[in-house]
Amino acid sequence: MAEAINHTNPDRSSYFDWSPVWAGTAVAVASSLVLTQFGAAAGLGAGDTMVNETTASWGVTVAGLWLAVTALSASTAGGYLAGRMRMPLAVADASEREFRDGVHGLTVWAVSTVVALLAMSLLSLSASVGATAAVTAAAAEVPETVARYARNGSVILAFSTAASAALGAAAAWFAAELGGRHRDENISIHQLVPAFMRRT
Repeated sequence: MAEAINHTNPDRSSYFDWSPVWAGTAVAVASSLVLTQFGAAAGLGAGDTMVNETTASWGVTVAGLWLAVTALSASTAGGYLAGRMRMPLAVADASEREFRDGVHGLTVWAVSTVVALLAMSLLSLSASVGATAAVTAAAAEVPETVARYARNGSVILAFSTAASAALGAAAAWFAAELGGRHRDENISIHQLVPAFMRRT
């Protein structure tokens, strides 16, 4: 009979483990980039805010929903990986293990969010260089209706971004707890993969 593997860390000082956090962050950021590229390729861009001068486009709303899907998927993947990889302490009980797993997942969300915000800030800064004069010159020619719908689109995207961030934090926490529970119960990763994708 195979000897049971000890999945606990006897070191009482190792309350937090950065290795699974970095791994989860890498997965979360990569997943977010892939899903964002997929959405852009599918035409879910926020640039087309109007169908014509009187009708708003649904593209902004759909893009906002896609932001939520992207945040939830990336945070869930990164959080689960961090929770599954974390080495729990032998002295911690079940509730404390769940809390520590959740904290690791939440840290994955926090680090990946900061990385994404820094990347977006750099891209926005580089894109805005040289474009300010053109925008100022064209602003006088924009009809009031178009300008109003553009402002509404900006509000929708800003709200979607904030809501996606909050949902992503919750998803990362609970996914990390789930990953920790699967780790403690020695659940095979093959049980989480659809049957047609499993190795025979």
